[in-house]
Amino acid sequence: MVLNKTVTMGEYGRDRCGRVLAVVLLNGTNMNLKMVKAGLAEVYRGTPAPGFDNEPYLQAEQEAQAAGRGMWVQGDKYVSPRQ
Repeated sequence: MVLNKTVTMGEYGRDRCGRVLAVVLLNGTNMNLKMVKAGLAEVYRGTPAPGFDNEPYLQAEQEAQAAGRGMWVQGDKYVSPRQ
C-alpha cells in the first residue's frame, strides 16, 4: 500500500505518556480517518490536543459502528482496548 508512495506525519500533540499524536497522510489521504471509517481503529478518547478537531473522527466512528464495519461487526461482543 505504501510502496513508492509518500507518507507524512503531522504531529498535533503528545499524550499523557509523551507519545506522539499525529495524522498519517499517504499521498495526501488522511489514513487515520480512513481507518476509523473502515472500522479498523477507534477514536482517541484522551484529552484532544489544543486546536485538534476530532469531530470528523467521532462521526466516522459512529457511522462505521452503525454500519457494522470492521471490528464493529462484533456488535455487543466487541471489547474496546480502553476496557
